[in-house]
Amino acid sequence: MGKNGTRSWSRRDFLKGAAAGTVSVAALGAMAGCSPQQTSSGASEPTASTEAGSYDVMKELSTFNRGEKPDAKAPATPEEYITMKGDGVLSAGGGCDPLGIKPADFMLNKPAWLGDAPEVTDIADTEECDVLVIGAGNAGTTSALRCQEEGASVILAEMQTYDEYDEYACDMACYNSKLFLDKGTPEIDATEVFNEYMRLSRGHAHQKIVRDYATRSGEMLDWLTGHIPAEYVEKYAKTSNYKGNENFNGECCGQKSWPAMTQWRDEETNINMWPFVIRSVHTAFEEAGGAIKWGYQGVVLVQDGDAVTGAVFQDVDGAYHRINAKAVVVAAGDFGGNPDMRLDLADTMRNLAWSYGNDRTDASSIGGMGRDGSGIRMCLWAGGTMEGGPRAGQSCGINGVPGFAFGGAWPCFGNDGKRFMNETMVKHGSNGYLDMLPEGQLLVNVTDANWEEYLSHQGFGHETMDRSSDYMVAEVRENMANYKTGKDGFDVRAFSRFGKEYSTVYAADTLEELADIVGYSGEAKESFLAEVERYNELCAKGHDDDWGCDPQNLLPIKDAPFFASFGTTGGNPSGGLCQHAAVCTDGGYRVLTGDKQPIPGLYAAGNTCGQRYGIQYATPTAGNSCGSALTSGYCAAESVIADLA
Repeated sequence: MGKNGTRSWSRRDFLKGAAAGTVSVAALGAMAGCSPQQTSSGASEPTASTEAGSYDVMKELSTFNRGEKPDAKAPATPEEYITMKGDGVLSAGGGCDPLGIKPADFMLNKPAWLGDAPEVTDIADTEECDVLVIGAGNAGTTSALRCQEEGASVILAEMQTYDEYDEYACDMACYNSKLFLDKGTPEIDATEVFNEYMRLSRGHAHQKIVRDYATRSGEMLDWLTGHIPAEYVEKYAKTSNYKGNENFNGECCGQKSWPAMTQWRDEETNINMWPFVIRSVHTAFEEAGGAIKWGYQGVVLVQDGDAVTGAVFQDVDGAYHRINAKAVVVAAGDFGGNPDMRLDLADTMRNLAWSYGNDRTDASSIGGMGRDGSGIRMCLWAGGTMEGGPRAGQSCGINGVPGFAFGGAWPCFGNDGKRFMNETMVKHGSNGYLDMLPEGQLLVNVTDANWEEYLSHQGFGHETMDRSSDYMVAEVRENMANYKTGKDGFDVRAFSRFGKEYSTVYAADTLEELADIVGYSGEAKESFLAEVERYNELCAKGHDDDWGCDPQNLLPIKDAPFFASFGTTGGNPSGGLCQHAAVCTDGGYRVLTGDKQPIPGLYAAGNTCGQRYGIQYATPTAGNSCGSALTSGYCAAESVIADLA
């Protein structure tokens, strides 16, 4: 495992750090080969025959929160929810065990993990509705509620039980929402947002889907908060960075970013409240006349010819139920928790593992988190296709340097004491080369007494302190003011994580003492001191001749006390979070066949809907994965209603 200072990293640390988007090389590197619900022995024996493509894929459905905790009780109040969440660690459930696919069955036209659509004849009952939505996460919930409000009769089916329901959504970026504009945030040119996302996707994303997100996410958030109790919005909705970083010019190294992220936090505990708050949206849906089927695992879509006319579900007791509908929206999440789908489909992850000499046919060689891919498989059985590659997986191969507890992009020095990168290019989508560092490489971030002023020059992505979160800013200031010099370091609140987490920061009165603390000696120490001097000369010049740091972030390391955050690489590639690659859709979120014709009656939203990011997740504003998912459900509902009319 990699180490940050003297501390080992675990999956628990990874999930908490992932919420912040500032996970260190050590933390992400340590995750390679790990996945939710993965067996300790790696691949298991095939569950059916070993004939190519004949594995029993129904054995590979998630059981996450489907009766695992018979004594579970859904929280009825925010206080009960906070108590239940404990220290606030985010959930990463929803995955499943590998099938044990043999190399000969790998990468087939009919993949072994897909096989044939199951035939279910023992149906306990059948219900009818206008619109069936599969998945009660962000995308499915917004889609179901909007369709119901537009006059359709809607059934929302969720594989988790009501009492066990949880999700790992946290940040949501939504542009030009009233929540921000009412606080004085300038209106953002949504066409600039759209163009930035398309540039970052290198044109591989679907322009209509990306434009919907850029231009309508604020509208969606305002509509959504109208269905959430006002006291929850007032108490928990934190509009991050709305005060802005007064010295940031809006662009860093050609990458634009904007203040638009909302987080739902309890100030006393800092726990992510969205998994509780979204229950009030479920209630609003039911009060509007919709019905929710809890514990309904989607099994297969029902078709009349090519048209999709419903779906079959299995409840937690094993009984099968059929729901007929005029339109079906599949919002059942990604395939990041399915080891076999991840191995076959996530080509960037598979080949990144291979670049480390790992077995590219071994499902345990690449890690990840997320759902079981059942929604995507149902769409493929109905005639849908997966989007093209590269399929990177969210943040796969994208490590960040260790970073300070309060965020920020800082001068970074390597194993030999020398700078080795442009530190201002730290957003998702720009640091993949850090995965190529060997194990045990020392990475050191350094700043000085002017650390908070320096933060005011940095952007709105994952790389900076949220200066509008006064309750956290105050504690960080207090921690830094009460610094302790020496090798033991001192605790500073980990700014962007959920729950009250702290990270170790090291302080010294001189740069020589700081070099000793982080582990530089001999030639490496001499190089470090010379490199800081060189860096300060470049700051005075206003141009980084060595690595091209953005001039607005060229701020010298000159005033004591001096601070450091450091870690060592884990020697493994970062496996990524959930998967954004999914089924092909048109501009109306209709699932497409191989000849790019819509399948009548079938729509996809959220992480079941592909082409949202093209080649890699990117964050001009932190939290756009959830914001994009919510918006896709909102807009998919619009297409459904229009088609039904």
